[in-house]
Amino acid sequence: MGTTTGAAADGATGTPADQPSRFLNRHLSWLEFNARVLVQAEDTGQRPLERAKFLAIFSTNLDEFFEVRVAD
Repeated sequence: MGTTTGAAADGATGTPADQPSRFLNRHLSWLEFNARVLVQAEDTGQRPLERAKFLAIFSTNLDEFFEVRVAD
């Protein structure tokens, strides 16, 4: 009961908020995800309907990004 394990044993103290390097920028992650979806839409190896599906996902996500995140 008196022993510590994990991060406390390594000498790391504080809350995760004290370590900003452990967090990703959610806006950049969102844009990177959309870029990966767009790559799938551009892939000529995909069937045409699959490409259209990925393009629709990209379009919807991009609309939401500008409506919600850019409007802040």
